[in-house]
This record gives sequence, C-alpha cells and structure tokens, in this order.
Amino acid sequence: MVDALACLALSTLCFSQARNETLHRADWDFYNRVPLGAPTLLALLLSIVALAAVGFLGVQAARRARRPAARRLAAVAAAAALLISLNFVRITHETIGRWTDAIGHAGLLTLVVMMLAASLGWPRPALRAMRGLALVASPLAVVTLVPALWMFFELAAGPEWRRVDPAPLRQTPASLRRVVWLVFEELDPRITFEVPPAGLELPELDRLRRESLYADAARPPAGVTEVSMPALITGRPVVAVVPTSPNDLELTFADGKVGKWSAYPNVFSRARVLGYDTALIGWHLPYPRVLGASLGVADWRPSPAYEQARGDTFGQALGNQWGSLVPPMHVRQLSAQRFEEVRNLAIRTATDGRFGLVLLHLPVPRPPGIYDRATGRVTPWNFTGPDGGYLDNLVLADHVIAELRRGIERARLADRTWIVVSSDRWWRGSKRDDGQVDHRVPFLVRPPDGGRPAHVDAPFSTLVTHDLVLAILRGSIIDTAAAAAWLARPPVPPPRDYTSHGRPIY
Repeated sequence: MVDALACLALSTLCFSQARNETLHRADWDFYNRVPLGAPTLLALLLSIVALAAVGFLGVQAARRARRPAARRLAAVAAAAALLISLNFVRITHETIGRWTDAIGHAGLLTLVVMMLAASLGWPRPALRAMRGLALVASPLAVVTLVPALWMFFELAAGPEWRRVDPAPLRQTPASLRRVVWLVFEELDPRITFEVPPAGLELPELDRLRRESLYADAARPPAGVTEVSMPALITGRPVVAVVPTSPNDLELTFADGKVGKWSAYPNVFSRARVLGYDTALIGWHLPYPRVLGASLGVADWRPSPAYEQARGDTFGQALGNQWGSLVPPMHVRQLSAQRFEEVRNLAIRTATDGRFGLVLLHLPVPRPPGIYDRATGRVTPWNFTGPDGGYLDNLVLADHVIAELRRGIERARLADRTWIVVSSDRWWRGSKRDDGQVDHRVPFLVRPPDGGRPAHVDAPFSTLVTHDLVLAILRGSIIDTAAAAAWLARPPVPPPRDYTSHGRPIY
C-alpha cells in the first residue's frame, strides 16, 4: 500500500500540466475553447491511475531483484522517475520555475548528478529516501483525485457556456469598400523590412510594402495579447484585464474607467452601424463568446499555453494528457494543428464578399517554429531554437499573405479590398542598436489599386487602426496619400513605456 501511494504521488506530479489546467484555474476557463466536462475529467483520473500502476509494477519487479547490479539499476530508475516528476512540477508552475532559475542550470545539473550517483552507490538507503519524498507528495494525489471525482459527477451533464450565434446583416453595405485587417503575433519591422538576415526571402511582404503606406515608428498598445487585442478592437488604451466569466473580460482603461469587453462599443459594432457586415477569425481569445453579437461570422482557436490537456471526446483528452508528458513536442504539435485550422478559416472568411470588415488575428511568426523552410511544410518537427523558429514562421506569414491575396483576386474582390497589416505586440527577441528592446511593430495600409508607396515616420500607437478602418469604410480615405495625411494629424500617442510584463504605461 505504501508503494502504491508513492507511485500515485509521482504519477500526479507527472500530470501536473493536465491537473493544473483541469482543476486549478482562476481565469474561469476564459481562455479555453473546450468546456471542462466528463471526458476530460475521466481521462485525467485514468491517466494518473494508469501511470501509477505502471510504476507500481516496476517497484514490485525491483523488490524481487536479487542481484546487486539489478538493485543499483532499480535505484537509478527510481531517482530518474522522481527527478522527471519534479521537473514536470517546475515547468508547470511559474513560482517553482523562478526558484529553480535562481539555482541556475549548473546547480540543477549538480543536484541531478549527485542524486543519480547516490542511487548508484547506495541503492537501498536511496530507495528508502526517495520513497519517503514521494510519500511527502502523496496528499497532492488525494486532493487531485477526490475533487476530480466530485467534479466528474457534478459536470457529467456538461457546463453551460454562453454560445452567441452570429447575426449576419441582411442588407449589403452602402458602398463597395471592404477592409481585411491582419494582426500577426510578434511581427518585427527590423527583421522583416529593415535588416533581414542573409538568406531570408519575404517576397510577398516586400511587395506589400512597395504598394502600401508604411509607418516605421508604430508601437502596439501593449506587449501581451490579452491586453493589446481588446485595446485595438475598442480603440481605447487598456492597461489591465481580468476574466470575469468564461464569456467576458473586464477591461481597465488608461483613464481608470472599468467596463466589460462585451458591452463596450467596438470597431465591429460601429462598422455594422455603417451597414457593413463583419467577421473575426482569431487566436488566443474567445472572440465569438465575447463579441459574437456584433459579428456575422466568428471563430477562434486557443493557445497551447492555456489548453493542452482537454478534448471534446475521451480519446482526444486522453491523447492530449499523455502528450503533455512530452511538452516541447506536444506544444509544437498543437500549435501547428491549430494554426492550420485558423489559416483555413481566415482565408475562407477574408475572401467572402459578404463581409465589409474582416479581422484576422494569426499566431505567427511568434515561436515555437512550426514551419520548415526547406520543405515548405507546416510541421511540429522544428527544433531550430527560438530565433530559427521565428525566421521560419516569418516565411510562413509571408505565404499567408500570398495565399490571402490570391484568394481575394480569385474572388474578384481585389478592386475594392483594403489590406491593413500590423502586429499585436513586438517580438521578444528584437533589440535596437543600443541593446534595448525594440517595441516597434510594422504598420502597412494597402488600397485596392495598390497605390503609390507612402511613408510615415512619426511615432504613434496602432490604436489608430480602429478609427482608420472606419474612415476607410466611410470613404474619407481613398488612397495612400489620404491615409498619410490622416496619420499626419495628431495621432494617438504610444505608451510612454511598458512594464516587464508588457503592460503599457501612459
């Protein structure tokens, strides 16, 4: 019984990511697309028990071992299992991760070597000590399995989440103007346009810049997506957000006022007043649940940072929870899969002439790398590191623009579609010549005819996109020269600075 309890404790530690995502979330599941239900809870229970059973069989086999070499091997295996389970705790919980970061990689490596060496040299006392450590963690297994069982019965019927059905407009817009607004994640102006690395080719982005107004001093409203995107959509500076339910986000504006995102006027509701139907395909934020009433079509996919262990079916949940035991591979696999889904939805929606305003929020070029430039395929098997993965994803963003423009031309919408391209935040790896973080993001506005290139070098916040898009739909801006003159007016000033967590300082 003691062996079984120790194995159950280590198994619970190994599934720390799944346990944390399922049982210990303080964000009301706002960032989750799959509701917490019976399939996920049942999969978690069976996963923990199954891994514990495998460990228990291994312990019983080790107890029957008579040869000293077999005992030493069993002790080393037990030490490795303990270290692996503790590592899952480290990568799941940021607080523990900060503690281990203070020790440093050299200190952690020394500790690992000492534990393995002690297990090899003194197997019997090492096994007793490790079993004692595992038993210390055994209460965690109890407080995981008991609440999971309770929630399984409580949520067997499935949680009730608000489903906002799209409300397409029945009338066509008063004019033939339309805007496709692309917001990439962490698109960097230096690497993309100013000082691209040798061998990096971005023909579609270069072509887009030659045909557009380009601003080289634009800065985003924040450095984190959950703050930046509500700010861009409402057109107001947001300094903090707090989920209040699975369906809404409380926004704190720079002037101190607080409001619900779903209740605040936004670029879509204002475009619909002008007679234009709207659509939003995005990433990371549950746009349909929050803004569905002001959208004709909406869909989204969650970030793997928030949803790795859930599934619509028991099989999906079980596969995702065991996949979470290999975090780097699992995150890349989910990122690649969800990007493909978002890209297909985005292209299909942007080439639908019913919509006068389409916002596409796409997760590239932000790492991890999910694209192989050599083969031209989206793949989770990209382990070139953050910088290499970023460059590969940048090429993928270039391909998205090419696919989008081809689709618009095939749909015969090129003669009335404006394209606006920017980024929700800066790339973490971007540095200025003085070594400081470069907070700029690209900002391009291309009219339907391509127009003459124009340049704006005055600093401003990309919050202006809200008013710019509406001015285009009203017909106040007809070409790049008019857009440049519009931006030459006193623009929305950028934040004075940003905190270390990406929050704006006004």
